[in-house]
Amino acid sequence: MKKLIPILSIILAIAAASCNSRSAQSAPPEHQEVNSVYYWKTVLQLDSAELAFMANHDVRRIYLRMFDVTADDGEWKAIPNATIRIPASEQKILNSGLDTMEIVPVVYITLDALRQMADDEGELARNITERVANMCQFHKLPNVSELQLDCDWTPSTEKLFFALCDSIRSSFSELNLPWRLSSTVRLHQLAKKAPPVDAGVLMVYNTGSFDSPETKNSIIDREDIMPYLKKLPDYPLHLDIAYPTYSWQLVFSAGKFAGIAADLDLDDRSLFEPRSENIFIARTDVPHNRTIIHRGDIIRREISDFNEIEAVKREIEQRLSTRKHSNIIYHLDPKNLKNYSSDEIKSIFAPGR
Repeated sequence: MKKLIPILSIILAIAAASCNSRSAQSAPPEHQEVNSVYYWKTVLQLDSAELAFMANHDVRRIYLRMFDVTADDGEWKAIPNATIRIPASEQKILNSGLDTMEIVPVVYITLDALRQMADDEGELARNITERVANMCQFHKLPNVSELQLDCDWTPSTEKLFFALCDSIRSSFSELNLPWRLSSTVRLHQLAKKAPPVDAGVLMVYNTGSFDSPETKNSIIDREDIMPYLKKLPDYPLHLDIAYPTYSWQLVFSAGKFAGIAADLDLDDRSLFEPRSENIFIARTDVPHNRTIIHRGDIIRREISDFNEIEAVKREIEQRLSTRKHSNIIYHLDPKNLKNYSSDEIKSIFAPGR
């Protein structure tokens, strides 16, 4: 990985103090079960609707996507990409109205980046940790005591990801950062060895093959999820649970996945003909975001249906009945959250015990 930001030890010490508001030698506070949300955009802009949502539902933790780690084919290195931008106006909100909010930085790591790090996991780990610590210090992010890695590791990349986790935990000690390390956990990973982290977040979304024309709903489908849950009661990590509240429109052309659309008016009968509750066919060519949806293309509308979320949540709560955990919403977006009543949101957040 390229040297992302050269940081002297003294700056890192300042970063640690700023991010955590306590001595760099102290231990991180105990993990609490609180209402939480993911924020998964490239620019942090908290509007009045988002602030009201968090206040009304007592949200106390934000999982904030910081950047991706991707492969640089030209130099055979792993590099940062799509770094979040936090305007000065948002920094003021974080440090005044949200000064008691816990912020968990999240770094998404691609499989290609894992493969390219080879035996350089120590360097990659330190670069990731330094970059996150520096961003925390620069943006004055409040109450940071945890770093989360998001990676869809597979059996062939398991050792690489686990080595990176070990190295990142070592980098916390080297840089005097009193942080925990957590990771996301996909449903298929429940059957594998748990990564060497302090805790996990089980992702109960993206449960089907979004690029298959045969899939009913790739966001959340109880039938897809149930086979994986038999491993949940005995999973050795503390797990919080993330549920989806997003939606999207998937386009298929000539039987093949063609892309993700946004904000198509599928109820416009002059443009789209309904074939079922969530399947539509383009009646004519439709310009959309610098591309063309062609006549005959199929659009599958997928939503995170509340009843489906509740059905899945009941199954999960039964299997975690003796284990405390937080429920998390993915993600904070008023365009999607407006589709749920206040009582429905409260039900998603509600603890199982």
